[in-house]
Amino acid sequence: MWLDYVLPAVIGIGLGYLILSKKNVDYSGVRRISINDFIMNMRKGQLIDIRKKADFETEKIKGARNFSKGYLKGKATKLRHDLPVFIYCDNGHASNRVGRKMAKNGFRNVYILEGGFKAYKESNTK
Repeated sequence: MWLDYVLPAVIGIGLGYLILSKKNVDYSGVRRISINDFIMNMRKGQLIDIRKKADFETEKIKGARNFSKGYLKGKATKLRHDLPVFIYCDNGHASNRVGRKMAKNGFRNVYILEGGFKAYKESNTK
């Protein structure tokens, strides 16, 4: 009997909380950019490699710092919010997810290398 009243109330409160806890996030500051734009601008901000540490130690873009995807998705990072972030992974897919999470955490200028490190390597072999 009491379940007929309590269960709908709990579900309603839970749904209300979920709706209210969703932030209106502006993702316009997260942009995928071409290899040429990335190379021309990456020195104007923080250059971040989110590939596995072993891959980073083998080959990287000079000046990049390596952070795990999980670290960058967290709220507390060593990165400055007032400087642009140029981020790359192997192929650009993981960078998209991390960039969107960073936007939720207050980063406003996140630039993602389209095609990732693979595209960077190909551009240097031409």
